[in-house]
Amino acid sequence: MSKRSKHTWRLSLLAGITAATMLLAGCGQGDSASTGSTDASGAASGSESGTGEVTSVRWITAGTPQTGMDQVLEEVNKLLAERYGLELQLEIYDYGSYDEKMNMLISSGEEFDVCFTTQSWLNKYQPNVSRGAFLALDDLIDEHAPDLKEVLPEFLFEQARVDGSIYAIPNYQICYDSFGFMMRKDLVEKYNFDWENVKTVEDMYPFWDAIRDNEPGLYPVGDLSIQAFEDDYVAMRMIQDYYTVAGSGASSFYIKKGDDSYTVDWYPDVVKEYRREFGELYEKGYIRDDIITLQDDSADITAGKYASRLGIIKPGGEAEQKQLAGGYDYVQIALTEPFVNSLSARAAMNAVSSSSKNPEAAIRMIDVMNTDKEIFNMLNFGIEGTNYTMEDGFVKEIPDSGYFFNSGWALGNQFNAYLVEGQQEGVWEETMEINNNAEVSPISGFSFNEDPVATAMAQMSSVTSEYKFIGLYDDFDTRFEEFRTKMEQAGVEEYKEEVQNQLNEWLEANGKI
Repeated sequence: MSKRSKHTWRLSLLAGITAATMLLAGCGQGDSASTGSTDASGAASGSESGTGEVTSVRWITAGTPQTGMDQVLEEVNKLLAERYGLELQLEIYDYGSYDEKMNMLISSGEEFDVCFTTQSWLNKYQPNVSRGAFLALDDLIDEHAPDLKEVLPEFLFEQARVDGSIYAIPNYQICYDSFGFMMRKDLVEKYNFDWENVKTVEDMYPFWDAIRDNEPGLYPVGDLSIQAFEDDYVAMRMIQDYYTVAGSGASSFYIKKGDDSYTVDWYPDVVKEYRREFGELYEKGYIRDDIITLQDDSADITAGKYASRLGIIKPGGEAEQKQLAGGYDYVQIALTEPFVNSLSARAAMNAVSSSSKNPEAAIRMIDVMNTDKEIFNMLNFGIEGTNYTMEDGFVKEIPDSGYFFNSGWALGNQFNAYLVEGQQEGVWEETMEINNNAEVSPISGFSFNEDPVATAMAQMSSVTSEYKFIGLYDDFDTRFEEFRTKMEQAGVEEYKEEVQNQLNEWLEANGKI
């Protein structure tokens, strides 16, 4: 019996297993949070201090709650009051409960000032703009935070626009995709693998063969997100000749590079072949047997059980991987050139709530997190000597100190962050240089509004969940045609037509056609 046949029965259960697991995870998280002290309303308000009037800003974000946050905020607020007449009331909710918390706040109209938002991960940006949850910021930026446009590149603001207006400030960080593989250095050396000359997926086969045949406790290759492995593999293959215009995963819509007619396609023939390729990697024994039902491989990642992993290749990636994966040294190689897609800037942003009573103070606080390095780093790492030490110019966490947020990408300009022990010198400068020189999507700034086809999107999502890991089916061609038929019944052509119509309008409005 082939590996595919052995697991075919599991695939029909995958959607239900995944949904149930996600539901349990969401419920289990509860409302875990850390919050700074707030006034009775919890919203922005004016208060008097020895230095004059101070305006409080209630900022809600996602991350790991910090038990020692009050002490850090006390020091942060001394600087904020003295320099800007501001006070920060920070609330951190864990990733599992953040969406639920934000939905409750926005639906109830409760006052708050700033919140973390993303394109497709947490507290989704465009749906919140459509429901009126966020304020347009153009005038606020010009009047109260003009230096934001001095320190942040223009394309960030362009990609944040919805119907011509800016509703959130993108956090400046890595803005491009460049796919490749990270490999454990000890294993590369052990098997004398010529990793520096890897140009294609096939060039990885000798390394994966060696791991499969000689390292029974390890997996030849994994992904940064195990449940997205097949979709990420397809994305790596597609980015060389296509760019994404809307959707994600199996519901992605593409335009072929060099197509001046900007014709939208849902499932080019090459996508089918790339999913077949993924199944062949599984059949060869390069991918772990239990990938279909596995929901969490964090313990295996921490133990360094993946000899290699597919992911985004970026400066300093080796050091990050070493921290994640058991302290092993890593090497990395890119298979695709850096590419900035149409909405890269929306990966992490901060918006001003339409319920804010002090939007001027809110935008000024966002400004501070992008321009004041001392305050930004104190909020990110805590108090030097209490939460961390500086050793040879690098931050070293003091264990069990109660505070080490270390998520600058959620707060503001990541490139203002101190380097952490293990990161390489010059990593921020190198990343910014690649940002500036990467190929940029010709439709940079286009944002598809799926509201007109929301029903079709929901039906399509149900189908893609049912056929997750389709490349692992033994009768792949038959199953694939079933998938296509069900997607057509779900409304994929209607969805594609809406994407094309909105894109054409955007192209015309922006002088592209």
